Order: sequence, then structure tokens, then C-alpha cells
Amino acid sequence: MIDEHRWYEAIPLRRARRSFQTRQIPADVLDTLVKVAAQSRPFGDIARVVVVREAPQRLFMGVVGSYGGISGSPSALAFVGKAGAPHVQAAVGYTGEGVVLEATALGLDTCWVGGLFSSRHATMLGGVAASERVYAVSPLGFAAEHITPKERVVFRMGRSKSRRGLSEIAPGVETWPEWARAGVDAARIAPSAMNRQPWRFRFEDGAVIVSVVDGDTQRVSKRLDCGIAMLHFELGAGSAGIDGSWELLDGPEVARWLPVR
Repeated sequence: MIDEHRWYEAIPLRRARRSFQTRQIPADVLDTLVKVAAQSRPFGDIARVVVVREAPQRLFMGVVGSYGGISGSPSALAFVGKAGAPHVQAAVGYTGEGVVLEATALGLDTCWVGGLFSSRHATMLGGVAASERVYAVSPLGFAAEHITPKERVVFRMGRSKSRRGLSEIAPGVETWPEWARAGVDAARIAPSAMNRQPWRFRFEDGAVIVSVVDGDTQRVSKRLDCGIAMLHFELGAGSAGIDGSWELLDGPEVARWLPVR
């Protein structure tokens, strides 16, 4: 049974780490993560997470530049979706972040990598079908004790003061119900490629709609980022006592969250 409160509590603990200790993750911890990944299939066969117990370092060979530098990770997560399926990017982001937060709760470190990884080696991972595509990956393990200079740059980008304000990502939020404000507050600190935070929220007819900013033409999908923020929003709303469900949408609107009354 997936503990959503456990995931909500993990949100402020998650930090993107790129340098890892080489020590292996205990088998029972990996077994737990594999079980959670198998259970966490909210969009059926459209999106899922593969836990790679022994990650080939060549998987991260594409990660270069000041924002990259993955090293030492003994294991990995592969965020997999059905190639060409409608709404697959948002579904992958939402599904993958749940497993990331479970890994955080288990004491492991991760880092979403959506564009700069070896797609050729990703497709060779065990358990990925020919009809599927690996949309993103993450190193998985215990972070190095010392933070590298590259990681310090990323941490500065992710600090609260570098995040967009609530009034920017959700205009009029101060008048929204408590549960909707709690949801947006949790979504505000969701991870995104280059900390671009491409999501915008609006409250309409008792529901919350997530939209993507400036289209989705870049290498790392903004809709995938929005999927991550969707899960954070749902966990935040749940922390205020309101459950609901997502309806995936087309165009600049990514999804609509309908609360259960």
C-alpha cells in the first residue's frame, strides 16, 4: 500500500545529487523500491518506473556540462512511457516523482535527468519493451559526503528565493480554498529541468488547472516537469484533507484536478 503522507513528508527532504558513494544499496531497500514502483501505475501501461539494480555508468555518459556530472551511482531509475501515447510526458513525470519521493523516504538520493543521458544505453536496460521509450533517468544511491562545486550551483538554483512566487505561478491564490493553496505551495518546490518551473495554476469552477508556459519544444519536456508538479500539488492538497483525481488535457493545458467532495 502506497503511503502518500510519507511521500508528502519527503518533499522538502529531496535534493538533486550528482556525486555518489560507490557502496551498494542494501537488497531489502531495493526490494521495497521495486515493489512500490510496481504498485505505482496510476496511468496504467502509459507510464512506469524501472528500478535498475546495477546501473551501467555508460547510461550517464551523456550528462555533461555545468548542470551534469553524474558519477559513482551504483543503481538507477528509468522513467518509462509508452512511445507516442497521448499525455505520456505528464504521466511519466507524475509517476516517476512518486518513486523518487519513495526513494527519498528510504534514505536514498536521486536526480532527475531528462535530456542529457545515453538514450541508446537506456533502451538496452532490462525490462524496457520495444513499444516503450525511456523519457528520463535518475542515479540512485547514497550521495557523496561532500557536496561538489557543481552541486552547489544547483542547490543555489533550487533555493526558495530562486523559486517563482506563489502569486506568479498561481495568480489570485490568496483567495483560493486552503487545500488549493496547500497544493500550490507543494508544487512550487517541485524539481524541473534547469529550475525553469514551467507550470501555472488557476482555480476555476471548483477545480485546479495546470498549464504549461511557452509551449513544449525543448529537449526536456515541460509537460514532464508539469507532471512532477501535479503529484506535488496532489500531495499538498491531500495534506489539507482533500482528495481528488487528475484529468489529462491537450494543448497548453496539461491537466485538471477535480476534488472529491
